[in-house]
Formats: sequence, C-alpha cells, structure tokens
Amino acid sequence: MKLLYKISPILFLLIILMLWELLPVLFNTPVYVFPRISEIYQSVISVKEAVINNAFTTLYEAILGFLLGSFVGFATGILMAESKLFERVFLPYVVGSNAIPAVALAPLVVLWFGHGMESKVILVAFLCFFPLSINTFRGLCEYPAIYKELFFTYGAKNSEFLWKFKMRNALPYIFSGLKLNATYSVVGAIVAEFVGSTSGLGFGMLQATYSINTPRLFGYIIIACAMGLLMYYLMLLIEKYCLTNKK
Repeated sequence: MKLLYKISPILFLLIILMLWELLPVLFNTPVYVFPRISEIYQSVISVKEAVINNAFTTLYEAILGFLLGSFVGFATGILMAESKLFERVFLPYVVGSNAIPAVALAPLVVLWFGHGMESKVILVAFLCFFPLSINTFRGLCEYPAIYKELFFTYGAKNSEFLWKFKMRNALPYIFSGLKLNATYSVVGAIVAEFVGSTSGLGFGMLQATYSINTPRLFGYIIIACAMGLLMYYLMLLIEKYCLTNKK
C-alpha cells in the first residue's frame, strides 16, 4: 500500500495520458479540436529546436522576474512588519496592486519598456511582488508575544529579535509566497509574450493559434505546465532543506 501511495501521482498521469490518446479516436474528434497525445508529440518534435529555444527564453524571463519580484516583495514585507508608519502608508497599495489584472497591465509595460526581455521581467516581477510581501509581513507579525518579552529580557536588540527569531518563525509563510511566485513567474512571462515578443512560449502559442496548429498549441501548454511544476518543486525542495536544517 505504501508503494501504491508513493506512485499514485504517476499512475494517475498514465491513466490521463491513456484516456487522452484513446478518447479522440473513440469520439472521432478532429485534430484541430482535440488532438491525441501522439499527435501533440509529433507536432512538437517536428520543430524541436524552435520549441527548446522558446522554452528557455520563457524560463530565463521567469527566473529573472521571480528573483526581482521576490526580492522587492521580501524587503517590502520586512519594512511593513518593522514599521507601523510604513505599514499604514504602503499596505493598502500593496493589496491594491494585486487587483490589477496582468492582462491589462501587460500592454502598458510593453509600451513603456519595449518588446525586449525587460518588459517580460518587469511584468513577472510585478506578479511575484504581492504574494511574498504579504506572506513575509504576515509571518513576521504572527508570533507569541512572550517570545519578544523573553528576548528583550536578555538584552536582545530589535535586529537580533528579527533575524534570530521572527525570520526563522516566518519561514513557512515566506516559502508559501515563494511557491506561489514560482508558478506566477511562468504565467507572467507568457502573458507578456502574448502582447509583444519574437520568442518564448507565449510567442509559440500565438503562432500555433494563428496557423490553427492545435497539437502544437497543446504542446506549448504542456511545456508551460511542466515548467511551472519544475519551479514549484524546486522551491519545495529548498523549503524542506531550510526547515529541516534551521537552528
């Protein structure tokens, strides 16, 4: 039973792939409506060099935007947690930024920063800003008050209490934000590529859509999902390492 539990995600994926291959045949579904897995694979392999180039372009944009947005969000979260004035002034605007649709913002970012990589990185950073800033802020503010009294009883400074207790106590919250950012980064890069680009998964999706190449479009969608999962599980591994080894 333990082995079955461990491999259950793989078994479920295999079942999905089998059904995906068989159902279009059983229902006689046209390729341009819902292609089989084998047709998707063949369509992607036929232009594998372009697909690989597009995938690496999006991955690079996603990573840069993830790092930039996470850094700014992390710093903002610390400032809001440590300064009541900063919290009062900036928290409403931080929350309000999350209400701005990325699809509506993307054309403006491309207009301001051009069709190059800068606009993609900035949009990704914008999407990655809110989750980490709010999670960092919440994590640093939620702790039993008795620990603060204990630290200051022993003569600890505010900075020591922040880095030696509050930051470690907030790690689960911080990594929750980072895991969200891992998937948002891929979404943000692709949305920006939809508006204006010459390479990337979003560019490939648009090309496939214009040429009514549904198998290739599905291929790009699957690659985007795999990329988001890869970044998410990378953050999960880092989280497990940090939480296991924190002292």
